[in-house]
Amino acid sequence: MKKQKNTRKTIKRLTSKAILAFENEFYLETSWIISTIIEIRLMNILTRVEGKNPGTSYNLDRCIKRVKYHIFRGDQPILSMEIGLLLPDAIRVWKNHRNKILKDMNDKHISVQRFAGLAQEGIVLMQDTNASYKKFKSAWIKSHTHAASQPEMKPEEHEQV
Repeated sequence: MKKQKNTRKTIKRLTSKAILAFENEFYLETSWIISTIIEIRLMNILTRVEGKNPGTSYNLDRCIKRVKYHIFRGDQPILSMEIGLLLPDAIRVWKNHRNKILKDMNDKHISVQRFAGLAQEGIVLMQDTNASYKKFKSAWIKSHTHAASQPEMKPEEHEQV
């Protein structure tokens, strides 16, 4: 049996590394660490919503697609309310911007300001993702403990009510 990771410790460790990388002006590294943090958060959301761990085959883009799929389906009102469509779209735009910068590195010089802007946008998205995840997780736990604490009614009792 695999040992489960403590994602809270992982997120804290990665966040401190991202801050350190940003302070030392390693902006590209900062954006990759931020991308990993956002991916972990989205995978945790998918694990709760789908009831199973998506596994290692899910990258950031696939996580975004699955979260948006569940929001569009409408069967997860907590997900729609706490995450919404704007956050996954903003993450996708930022990810595409990051990938474009990486492709441009082969052909031309990329300014430090462009890397710094990418890292700053990523930090804001990471903070938004973390805040939305915490709200989602809290609402998810409340809804599932509330549902579990109420006794189920038998079919014949339901008809009498």
